[in-house]
Amino acid sequence: MFDRAGLPSPLASVPRVLYHYTSWAGAKGILSSQQFWATAHHCTNDAAELSSADGIVVEVAKKLRDSASGTPAKVLDLFVSQYSKLHITRSMTVCLACFSTARDDKEQWRRYGDHGRGICLGLRVLDESGPQNQSSALLKVDYSEASWRETVCAEFERICTALSRAESSPRNLRPGVSALNRLAAFQSMSAKRGDWAIEQEFRHVTLVPHSATDQLKQRPSADGMKVYLPVLVRASGRRIAFAEILIGPNRTAESTREELEKLLAESGYDCGSGNFRQSPVLRSPVGKWAYSRHPGLWLGKGPGPGSLINRTPDRPAFTCAHGTC
Repeated sequence: MFDRAGLPSPLASVPRVLYHYTSWAGAKGILSSQQFWATAHHCTNDAAELSSADGIVVEVAKKLRDSASGTPAKVLDLFVSQYSKLHITRSMTVCLACFSTARDDKEQWRRYGDHGRGICLGLRVLDESGPQNQSSALLKVDYSEASWRETVCAEFERICTALSRAESSPRNLRPGVSALNRLAAFQSMSAKRGDWAIEQEFRHVTLVPHSATDQLKQRPSADGMKVYLPVLVRASGRRIAFAEILIGPNRTAESTREELEKLLAESGYDCGSGNFRQSPVLRSPVGKWAYSRHPGLWLGKGPGPGSLINRTPDRPAFTCAHGTC
């Protein structure tokens, strides 16, 4: 789905580094497995996940239908009548690994970093080929309803313009409806209500067809069982590389640093003389940042959304003990 025609334009820019706040246990799991746990859309902490923009999607389609004729009119009629049945969640489990542009953020520590007792992993984002067995892409979350409406309108108009040159045959109607549904799916996956804007989120999205749910796993949580998908972020066994690792403000800095160095060594990294900085949100800074010069996180492939612009690392690095990473 992520590399097919009829998709929105690629992201114009991608941050050099994205941050993932997690508990100490979560950080240990990520480093040892070299995987992130992408949570299924129906198990996130947002009750409106993937549905926030549905009303605007249908509203835009109906408005365009008012002035449409010929093939575009028929396609828009079919799209509106079938939207609830063809919604992305009817055929796919959408698994989300969430990252943020917010570095050392007090609210993120509270929500996702075990109230400051966890770890914040700063991962470098570069353009490189990703795992071939994952249908994944990077999406920037949009918190503005006005922006949703503008984006959906522009993309739907683009499809309708192309359809206006086609005859009204089943051969053209089906692809037309499919193109609108793909565009609507991307909007659903990237839209969140404004009260989530503090998170400044980019999300690594992986699609799992309902026919392949055996890939999904479950874990217990305080809110009940959570469904998730373990996802690799780099291909060919290459290790995750970090721009920086931030120790939570409510952890003991020196002991955590020693534990991190041991854990990184066990995971195949050579820390050298790199240091870690403790978050100054609640405490004074300790030590220095540790950097990586290697591509840290694959987030996207192909010409669709999630394609990354080339980045050139330019800072001192961790290196992998076994060689190039």
